[in-house]
Amino acid sequence: MKNPWKSALSLGAVSLITAGASLQADTNDELAMEETIVRSNYLQSSEVNALKTPTPILDVPQSLSIVTSEEILKRGFTSVSDIIEYLPGVSMSQGEGHRDAVVFRGVRSTADFFIDGVRDDVQYYRPLYNLEQLEVLRGPNALLFGRGGTGGVLNRVTKKAEIGSNFSQITGYADSFGAGGLQGDLNVGLTDSVAFRLNAMAEGLDNHRDHFDGERVGVNPTLRVSMSESTRLDLSYEYVDHERFIDRGIPTGSNGDPVERFDRVVFGDPNVNVTELEAHIFMAHLEHRFSDSMKGKVTAFYAAYDKLYQNF
Repeated sequence: MKNPWKSALSLGAVSLITAGASLQADTNDELAMEETIVRSNYLQSSEVNALKTPTPILDVPQSLSIVTSEEILKRGFTSVSDIIEYLPGVSMSQGEGHRDAVVFRGVRSTADFFIDGVRDDVQYYRPLYNLEQLEVLRGPNALLFGRGGTGGVLNRVTKKAEIGSNFSQITGYADSFGAGGLQGDLNVGLTDSVAFRLNAMAEGLDNHRDHFDGERVGVNPTLRVSMSESTRLDLSYEYVDHERFIDRGIPTGSNGDPVERFDRVVFGDPNVNVTELEAHIFMAHLEHRFSDSMKGKVTAFYAAYDKLYQNF
């Protein structure tokens, strides 16, 4: 004998399924929407310059990060270490208090630095006042950049003169420790085919640590000449003068953290722990476009660095 309750439940389930299907069909009709297309300019920069010639980001076979001059200004970055703190896959080590030392994916390096695609492996603190953008490429890349490049590279793209434009900008900063600085950017279009640009900076360094102080000056004039519609020449000279106290940090405790009671104590001599740098950097870029799909570029680079490093 059939169970009448079982038959009733089966009929009820069929009715619910039918009603659900009907409701879903009605809902789909009500939720029909027109196609919407969203466009956005998310990328701050669409190309990387570390690969000798400007290359679209999609054509770079590496993970990379680009920080533009606008982002540097908005966030108040004053050093390479400030920027590295905001980028994935890289970190900053102390560099013994006198040089940039980036850890690319676990590989520490003081040599994998470039400026406009040319190797810049001298050990010093690199300024940001004259940068158009800073590029970090992560992962092994010795095939592209030669020796090193085990964990990645950092490339600084400097500002160039802009033909047909006249503008100027002055920025400054100060903090509660007494440190501060000024930066200036001036561009003048001399003729229809020649432009001159000057970037300069002056900084006074200070913080909460005993004996710490220093100062830095940088001047970077550039000249751009449009030799024809397809040929362009960029000339650049940079002078950097940097002097600072060397602070090699404090000991760590048994838990691996810095000993808090030494937060102001410096293990060194203020008359001995000193680093000084004087640099003269010359660069020339000659670029010619042969066609829409072919371009040639020649770069000449010469630099003289005079550095002192000593500590107690």
